[in-house]
Amino acid sequence: MSDTPLLEGKNLSKTYHLGQSDIHVLRGASLQLFEKQWITILGTSGSGKSTMLHLLGGLDRPDSGGGVVLFRGDDVWSRSNKQINQYRNNDIGFVFQFYHLLPELTVLENTMLPAMVGGSNISTLEARDLASSLLDQLGLQHRRIHRPRELSGGERQRVAIARALMNSPSILFADEPTGNLDEETGNEILDVLSQLHQDGLSIVMVTHNTEIASRGDLIVHLRHGQIESPATMA
Repeated sequence: MSDTPLLEGKNLSKTYHLGQSDIHVLRGASLQLFEKQWITILGTSGSGKSTMLHLLGGLDRPDSGGGVVLFRGDDVWSRSNKQINQYRNNDIGFVFQFYHLLPELTVLENTMLPAMVGGSNISTLEARDLASSLLDQLGLQHRRIHRPRELSGGERQRVAIARALMNSPSILFADEPTGNLDEETGNEILDVLSQLHQDGLSIVMVTHNTEIASRGDLIVHLRHGQIESPATMA
């Protein structure tokens, strides 16, 4: 493992202003992710774990003076808007609890979407072939022409994972990826993530469930907006 982190969040702070109240969600939280590592951020509801993921993934900005996010040593938030969009579209992939599939598109079209809207240089035919290959890899080859409403929850999440992998990201962010699934289906999704990790993908996942958190290499506890001492998994 390289001594240089693939991704690093340093002293991240985030405050939301609601009326005359300030909600301090993150208070100087720091985290390092290395190549081929799976880190799980474990915390209760309201601990700031999803906010942490959004800051690391370029979906939200830290407070002014509220820390930095470094990807391969480069400050993400000092980039131009175009470069930040390239980071979101090409360097990372996101999987959410509620799938966020477009209901009017087929499974294949949903999977292709990042290549179609993210400034990718591949042709539509190449994108279709890549999306088909990813769906095959995730056991969804028989669902390509179906629409999300025709799928089970586990199948929808597999499509979301395929979509997140479409632009060959360096990091997969997973925000409570089993939170909307029953235990058996959730374990199947975790098995998919485990296989991707074994194949070399770096993962940052957030969860409130200790058993789910144990799937990764390292658990970091987030409490009251601050990272506590990490625990390496055996």
